[in-house]
Amino acid sequence: MEVSFRDNGIQQYLLSDQTQITGVSADSWSEFRGLLREIGNDCSIVASPELITYANEPFADLVNNRSLIEERIGYVLEFSKLRRKALFIIGTPLFMESGKPRNSALLIQNGEIFGVTNKRSGATQMENESFELVPEELPVLIPGTRTALLICADLPMACLCLRSDDKFFERTLELANRRHLIGKKISLLPAEATSLLVIACWGVGGSCVKKDKANEYYGFQLRNMIWSLMKETKIKEVVVVDRVPKDMPAELRDLTPDTPYNGLFRKTC
Repeated sequence: MEVSFRDNGIQQYLLSDQTQITGVSADSWSEFRGLLREIGNDCSIVASPELITYANEPFADLVNNRSLIEERIGYVLEFSKLRRKALFIIGTPLFMESGKPRNSALLIQNGEIFGVTNKRSGATQMENESFELVPEELPVLIPGTRTALLICADLPMACLCLRSDDKFFERTLELANRRHLIGKKISLLPAEATSLLVIACWGVGGSCVKKDKANEYYGFQLRNMIWSLMKETKIKEVVVVDRVPKDMPAELRDLTPDTPYNGLFRKTC
């Protein structure tokens, strides 16, 4: 498997089937909005990271900022009218009648939301408690492509589900802090998918990370998960559009990477 990690900015990826993906990697909304203005008129798929949420973000902060979040979605809706050919894929909270937001990706084109997919499982207990997760969310294929779409922690979930026939699978879900998925019909990848787009906020200061080793830990973790997926499925290429959260709690700051994990992972044999 080959991969070359890239820093923040506008990243262009060309898949083997000629699908073009433009990743707009920014660590903050203001940076993202500035970069968005620089994309060309010929972009076909424009993807943000998991931009407005991350796994250790307090639920109250999302609820208190609902109007701001919806204003940002509105900005992308308006901007998409200036790039009519482009499909925008934006990672954002989506507020529901239950009061809890879902951790979602919106598919936007020419001023309209015409598709939504929701995260099935969070990366931390806080995320699992703060969001209305959708365990039986149907898998999504980006229109006109054979590229599936996943949000951050649903990538390791897809790897766990490779062993869903194992008699210890439910115990594995329990140990992995995913009890809400037990007994559910979990499906993450369409059968026809040969590539995958992951929008992420990947390195968020996990409890197993040693101080000053976060860059190596999360890079190794991501490579291994993608390698497992390529080995066991039809997926041959994975694009990751990532960011680094800058407002992490002090106790997690030293356990968080310095740079994002943007890149195109490609199966070589």
